[in-house]
Amino acid sequence: MLHYSKLGIYLTREKQEAVLKGDTSNAVVHSFFVRQACAYGMQFAPGFSYTNSNLRLLATHSQLTWEELSNIQEGNDDDLKVQAMLSVCTCSIIFRWTDLARRYIRKTCRIVNTAGLQFIPTYGQPPEYSEEFRERSTILSQAIYFENYMFLARGGLEPKLTVRIEREFRHELQVRTGDMYTGLCMSLTDPT
Repeated sequence: MLHYSKLGIYLTREKQEAVLKGDTSNAVVHSFFVRQACAYGMQFAPGFSYTNSNLRLLATHSQLTWEELSNIQEGNDDDLKVQAMLSVCTCSIIFRWTDLARRYIRKTCRIVNTAGLQFIPTYGQPPEYSEEFRERSTILSQAIYFENYMFLARGGLEPKLTVRIEREFRHELQVRTGDMYTGLCMSLTDPT
């Protein structure tokens, strides 16, 4: 889970605990994140070697991860789709799978736009700053960051898909001392 936060993937404390426990019941966190943590986590493990048994285990976890992602893509939960695809993009960047990262950041951004996802609601009071709000805000801010990163550092397409949410992030979020969004911006820029 330490590496997840370094990768820009934020899950609430409750979801992190479910991932660490290997809870694949989908009661707290979608089993995709548990499967992905196993597949990618093996490669971060100290002393991991590419033996036949480790490769079989890695292949099993990888296959289960892709199956879970396929199930997510067939569903109707746009927030979950965006979070899962962004997670694939993030890990792909770490492993230097640039083409896969490009593909998944485009998919992520298209869903953000199609579903009209945004930081704060158009009407009514802004939501209370909570772990759930931080999780959703992190997802949207990372989509902005990675689309720009793929353009600037990896020679991707000019960032056009996140223009709407980037404008909201830069101009419409009111950041003041003591405001709940101060914590948001600090949490989004904190690398730990």
